[in-house]
Parts: sequence; C-alpha cells; structure tokens
Amino acid sequence: MIVNKAYKTELQVNNKQASYFEECAGLSRFVYNWALNYWIEEYKSGNKRSGWMKIGNELIKLKQTELQWMYKYPAHIVLYALKNCDQAYQNFFKNVKNGKKPGFPKFKSRKTAPKKFTIVGQNINITETKVKLPKIGWVKLKEHGYIPINKKVLSATISEKCGHWYISFITEEEEIESESKPKNIIGVDLGVKHLAVTSEGVYYENPKSLYKQEKKLKRLDRRVSRKVKGSKNREKAKLVRAKAYEKLARIREHYLHEVTTELARTKSIIAVEDLNVSGMQKNHHLAKAISDASFAEFRRMLEYKCPKYASELVIVDRYFPSSKTCSNCGAIKDDLTLNDRVFKCDSCGFEIDRDLNAAINLKNRAKHARIDACGENVNPVESLQVISLKQEAGCEVCYA
Repeated sequence: MIVNKAYKTELQVNNKQASYFEECAGLSRFVYNWALNYWIEEYKSGNKRSGWMKIGNELIKLKQTELQWMYKYPAHIVLYALKNCDQAYQNFFKNVKNGKKPGFPKFKSRKTAPKKFTIVGQNINITETKVKLPKIGWVKLKEHGYIPINKKVLSATISEKCGHWYISFITEEEEIESESKPKNIIGVDLGVKHLAVTSEGVYYENPKSLYKQEKKLKRLDRRVSRKVKGSKNREKAKLVRAKAYEKLARIREHYLHEVTTELARTKSIIAVEDLNVSGMQKNHHLAKAISDASFAEFRRMLEYKCPKYASELVIVDRYFPSSKTCSNCGAIKDDLTLNDRVFKCDSCGFEIDRDLNAAINLKNRAKHARIDACGENVNPVESLQVISLKQEAGCEVCYA
C-alpha cells in the first residue's frame, strides 16, 4: 500500500542562501496577493471567476514584460501560490454556502505573514547530509540521515521561524506493516503534578517548561516593551524573545514525543480520558499549568502514532468518574476534592494514589466496553459514550 509521509528538519544555510529564501518567500506572497486581488476585481465587476490556471497564463504574460525579475526564482513557487490562494478563495464560499461565517481570505503582509514557499518535487535530490533544490542548488541539512533517500518526493516546503530555516518533505512510500504485539490494555491518566500515570504504576514527570522559564520570559517581555515601536532595537528584542519561546516549545514537544512514542510502541491498547481542556482552563488557578502540560497535544500525538505502531487508542467518555471511583470495589466517592492526592475508599478502606487509581479505572472501563452484546467491535478512537447510548436503547453489553 502506497502512503504519503511527511518529514521536517532544519537547514544549515549561509547568508546568501537565507537572503535568497527570503526573496522566494516574498515571491510566493506577491503571487498570492496578486491572485486574490484579481479575483476580488472580477467579483466586483460581476464576471465569472477565472480558474487559477487561466490567471496563471495572465501572470506568465506579465512575467515576460513587467515582471521579468520572476525568472530568477523557481516557477513551482508561483504555481503553488496560485493553487493555495485558489483553495482559500473556494473554501470561503463553500463555508458560506454551508451556513458558516468564515473570514474572507486576507492579503499577506510582509511584516506579519510567515516566510515560506513550496516547490513541487521534481528535480529534488536528497542525500544523507544535503538536499538539492531547483535554481537554489545544494543546501546542507543539520540532521544527517533523517530524511529517507531514494524515495519519490511530491513537494518540499521551506519555512522560517525565529531566524531558523526548515524544510519539510512529502514523500510517497510503501507502507511497512508493524509487528503484532501481545494484547495488553493500559489506562493513562493525565495530570498537572505528573504529566501521565499508567495503570502499571509508571509515572511520567511533568517537565513544567513554562514554570522554569517564566522569569526569563517576563524579563524579555519587559525589554521589548521598553524599546521604541518600529525601531530596529525593538525588532532585535522581539527576535530574542521569540527564540526563547521557541526553545520552550521545543523542550515541551520533545518530551511529549518521547512519552507518546514509548506508549504507542510498547502497548497494544491505550485508554485515555476525553478531557474537556477548554473547560478545565476556566479554573484560573490551574489554567497556566494545564496549558503548559499540553493535554490536547498528548492525545493528538497518540492518535496518529497508535496506527503507525499497530496500537489502538480508546477514548473514554469524559463523564466517566475515573478519579472518584474505587478501583478495588467500584464505590464512588462524591466528596473527593483536588487537594486529595490519596484516594481513600469509604466502603472498603482501600488506599491508593489518586492518579494511579484513575488510570486503573480507565483501563477497566476500556477493557469491559470494547465488545458489545451485538458482537460488534467498538471503534477504538470513538468515545465510549456510544456504549451508554446503546444501554439506554435496551442493548445489553457483554463485559468480556
């Protein structure tokens, strides 16, 4: 089976290459704005909208006369920018037709728009240490051996963030079947004190990236606010601050990748709770800590990594009282508060760590509700609320 895979890595560019990349990004922005203005003028005049290929021919005529400077750059940049603007323009009218209230596509600003451009995968050569792009030549890769060679490259997108240039490839590869693993179900409870606790008693500490860098970030914010708006010094201070935030995000993302990859690779069935993160953030005492923990990103990573490693992800209904239920006898403790870090059951006297108790309950919930009485397998990425709905409809559940 042929599948598309994406790879992203950082480029090691010199000043000449960085300047050329900025010019290519400027060309992509210029073409996007030109096409958007062309379609707006057509709409105002009442004419039928021209396709992106037709206005592309108009742009080629201008390229031969007024815009000869465009010959300096790869033609694929113009092609992709036109298609990108066309997609944004069509999506707006489709959403309006469906009753939504989307924002109309905006013109890209030189100051605020991200610097990026896309090249179609023709004439792109990749080695373990460098990549060759049309009209750009060889560019060194900072990470050696990560991008697979001898694969069909569909496109390459070059982007800039905080002074660093990155390249992302979309390749066409043969899907490799993962080895089957023994069927073992684990529950994973997410929290602030510990990022994740598994039903097997494994604790993954919360790195608390924002908390550790908070003083430094506040100092950098003050430096930016003290600079004159529009000055070069303010732009330099903003770049330093952006790099600090980028480093913080990388630390958080790297740790989340480590944890989720370990779980998806070693476990066959993983049960997590469908957390209402936006609702949890309304608690202003915990909002910053919850945002720093990135619960939604943790789940998103598991959702795409589990199929990759032949694992299943079970999303337990958010209304299931995993923390208030005793994992020993099943009794529910309604008076449990956030300050109670140890769960003490009033019925059987069982004592256990609060997060570990919740993880065990998630495991049991996923184990008992995977197969219903009709003999149908429950979609592993579907909320287990489906089970309760079938119960209400009179369908008996087989707790295997």
